[in-house]
Amino acid sequence: MAKKEIKKGKKTTTRPVSTLAAHAEQAVKDYDHALGLLRRKDYEGAADAFAKVIKAYPDEKEMADRCRIYLSVCEREQSDKVLPLKKAEDYYYQGIVESNRQKYDEALKHLDKALKMSPKDDRFLYAIAATQALKGEREQALNLLKEAIETNPENRVHAQSDPDFDLLSDDDAFIDLISPERD
Repeated sequence: MAKKEIKKGKKTTTRPVSTLAAHAEQAVKDYDHALGLLRRKDYEGAADAFAKVIKAYPDEKEMADRCRIYLSVCEREQSDKVLPLKKAEDYYYQGIVESNRQKYDEALKHLDKALKMSPKDDRFLYAIAATQALKGEREQALNLLKEAIETNPENRVHAQSDPDFDLLSDDDAFIDLISPERD
C-alpha cells in the first residue's frame, strides 16, 4: 500500500509542476503585454489587460498585486475628475504632472499659481524654469533658473544633471549659470 501512495504522490507532484510552469510563463507574457500597453499610454487597453491577468491567474499573488496597482494608475489616468487644488503644494504637484504629460501651458498655469501663493519657494521657480526650458523658451527659462539659483544655490547642482534643461545645454548663459562658483 505504501508503494502505491508513493507512486501516486510522484504522479501528482510531477504533473502540476509542468502545468504550473506553463501557467506561470503565460501569466508573465500576459503581464508583459499589459505593461506594454501602459507604456504606450493605452490606459483603457492596459486596464482591460491587467484585469484579465488578475482574473486568469488568481494564484499569482505578487503579480495580481502589481496588476491592481497598475490598474488603479490606468483608472486614474482615464479619469476626468479633477481634484480640488487648495495649497501651493497642490498646484506645484499638478504643475509637475502636467509638465510630465507635456502640457506645458497648463503646467505653467499651476506653477505660476503656486509661486503667487508662496513667492519665496525656490522649488516653484526651478519647476517653472524647467518647464519653460522644455517649452523652448530660453530667455524665460534662464531668467527663472538664475533666480532659483540665487534663492537656493543647490539648484545649480540640480540643473547640471536635469534632462529638462537639455535644450539649453549648448547655451553659454546656461553653462555659466550651472558652473560651480569660484571663490
